[in-house]
Amino acid sequence: MLYSAPFPLSIDQIDESFLSEGLNQNIDKFNYQRIGADRGMLGEIFKITIESDTGTRDIVAKFSSQRKEALENSKRGGNHERELRCYDELLSETPISFPEIYCCWFDAESSEYLLLQEFIEFDQNVDQINGITVQQSKLVISEAAKMHAYWWENERLELLGWLPRLTDARRRTNLTTVTKMGWEPLTEILEERQIQFPEISGEHLAEKIDHMLNTVADFPSTLIHSDLRADNLLFDSTGEGVTVVDWQGCSFAPSSFDITYHLIQSLSIPDRRKYETELLEHYITCLRSSGLQVDGNEIYDIYKKSILYSLSIACAIPLINDIEIPRVKDLAFSMATRTLAGLEDHNITLTE
Repeated sequence: MLYSAPFPLSIDQIDESFLSEGLNQNIDKFNYQRIGADRGMLGEIFKITIESDTGTRDIVAKFSSQRKEALENSKRGGNHERELRCYDELLSETPISFPEIYCCWFDAESSEYLLLQEFIEFDQNVDQINGITVQQSKLVISEAAKMHAYWWENERLELLGWLPRLTDARRRTNLTTVTKMGWEPLTEILEERQIQFPEISGEHLAEKIDHMLNTVADFPSTLIHSDLRADNLLFDSTGEGVTVVDWQGCSFAPSSFDITYHLIQSLSIPDRRKYETELLEHYITCLRSSGLQVDGNEIYDIYKKSILYSLSIACAIPLINDIEIPRVKDLAFSMATRTLAGLEDHNITLTE
């Protein structure tokens, strides 16, 4: 259930009474710890350990970021509302693994929100900067393919005003804005580590991003996550399951837009180069197994055209996060260099 304001805007404003009402049980006491602060997330996330007459358990509380730049970014793109409405209206019937949502609140005027959800135990050894294995990637692709097939060209999604296409004005404005603002800080990180990058302006790159969005949007669309990088993928300790979190980028868009971003950002450059074709073929096989007669050449075409999207997200990292946190800077560097390598491998130039 999605509720409106007022609601707690920070972890300090939560008490036992609020949790008891939200979770529909009597909470005796609780404690919390911040998690995910170095993962490039738009929100502020806390693991809350609650004690009640039924025992002790952990949940997650996710607030909107208090960083001005992050909140402005989310308000421009409607990201917070998208995540909450996706949980509230779509994911319960979608064949994909996601955390259980207990309750959520949203303030349309300020774009602030609060989400209480299931805490998922996951493999702490998985790290986006190191990259995931090909088997882990196949697991994610299989999950994504089930979702993509289920919502393929679904008329119901086309009618949802809050679920944007790639050509949605708010989405285009948001991505081009973060690209213009974030390109210079991103290149400073690359310069520090003596990495070559295209000698272009943020304005020029933003134009390239906008053109890409308009071009790719012409292909058949479905529900996509838009941010299937390893930091948003919780793998269980057995290696046989994965839970997808952070649905703020959900969109109605071509399916392999998801897969492009996943492969570029979740695999190391050598592994992506080695397994790229194998993983794309795995994706095509998964879609066909769901009954879709997809054109493999079209999947590859969208894949190539969509690589540039990753660079706009890399530009956003220095803007919406504290770049003084070492891993945040490492994440921005990793995302940028992996995207530049992908563009080079597929002969995509940015200087023209």
